[in-house]
Amino acid sequence: MNYDYDLLVIDAGQGGLPAAHMAANLGAKVALIERDEVGGT
Repeated sequence: MNYDYDLLVIDAGQGGLPAAHMAANLGAKVALIERDEVGGT
């Protein structure tokens, strides 16, 4: 398998989710990895 992303964000908490969203809005191809619930605590 071949994966082609501009940004890999690990943890969709208070920092990761906004970073992934901003990068995607700027046109980046983003992969977001979260073990549990998106959004943190």
